[in-house]
Amino acid sequence: MLAVTTNAFSGGSNKNPLADWPEPHVIFVLLEMRIASRAIMDRNPAAIVIEHLQPPKGAFALLEDLPKWLGHHLLDPARPLVFLDRPFEAEELAEEMREGRAHPRGGRGELDAAGRIRLLRLGGMIATSPLLPPFLRFLAKRDVDEATALDLLHTAFPDMGA
Repeated sequence: MLAVTTNAFSGGSNKNPLADWPEPHVIFVLLEMRIASRAIMDRNPAAIVIEHLQPPKGAFALLEDLPKWLGHHLLDPARPLVFLDRPFEAEELAEEMREGRAHPRGGRGELDAAGRIRLLRLGGMIATSPLLPPFLRFLAKRDVDEATALDLLHTAFPDMGA
């Protein structure tokens, strides 16, 4: 499962790294990018679109929606979950998915300078864990900064790695 925000399409590039994406994917339309959202959706007709009318509190608030709305797409332990909140290239995405498939109990997080999650990869065993939905709800409902939330994710799923 791939989940990206409209921030992944910022930068004015005409490239569409999701054009040939063969698996289910979600685009979170963020309030500040609503003007460009129509063009993004037109270029990605196979995407599942989740539009936020209020700014979400962070990555975990966005990801909290996935298990309840799209849980059937998260039932395959061979399929990793990759979340991107920044521009990316198709090759980078393919590599993250390969790593996720090769390490179903693994994961990786990338924070920006402000401490916000810009990339999160969870192997399929984590993405399908019955512990993940309540964990995401817990993080989304509290004002836990994303760096701490990522540390908590590593604690809850110790095989995740660094």
